[in-house]
Amino acid sequence: MSEIAIRVKNLYKTFGEIPAVQDVNFEVGRGTCFGLLGPNGAGKSTTIKMMTTLLPVQQGEIEIAGYSLTQNPFRIREMIGYVPQALSVDGNLTGYENLLIFAKLYGLSKKERAERIPETLQMLHLDDVAERPVKTYSGGMIRRLEIGQEILHRPQVLFLDEPTVGLDPVARKAVWNHIEQLRSDSE
Repeated sequence: MSEIAIRVKNLYKTFGEIPAVQDVNFEVGRGTCFGLLGPNGAGKSTTIKMMTTLLPVQQGEIEIAGYSLTQNPFRIREMIGYVPQALSVDGNLTGYENLLIFAKLYGLSKKERAERIPETLQMLHLDDVAERPVKTYSGGMIRRLEIGQEILHRPQVLFLDEPTVGLDPVARKAVWNHIEQLRSDSE
């Protein structure tokens, strides 16, 4: 396994005539918590969407855990988790049901689902509300559930696009504590 989790080299992306990403280069070591910072419109989300295979790479190279994104997009999708900026949970379903859908989408066996869903709910302090509809959750609880959806299959790389946007300081701290716990558990 590569010691470099992410390698981005000479990345460019335009939308028509408008440049969105220009000559972006960086490497992220395995087990590292890395932030892509910049003002609104700087191309952060566009870069993340290219790294997660949601947007095609126009020019440049991306490697995730040693695999070329252009040559192995399906392998990379199996190895990553992605929590987008926008909500990705179904408010009419319970927290448990949302996790169950993602566990099935990631191909987890019945045995793995039976172990990982309760484990994830407990780790994210959502086990006591797991049977409530998500529309009754606070913003911080929803964000933790979204992270839970993306860690069920134990990805090698987890992408979070503005994971704490709109959260109060207490919820923000809780989300970052969970992210740090995930990073520590991966070592």
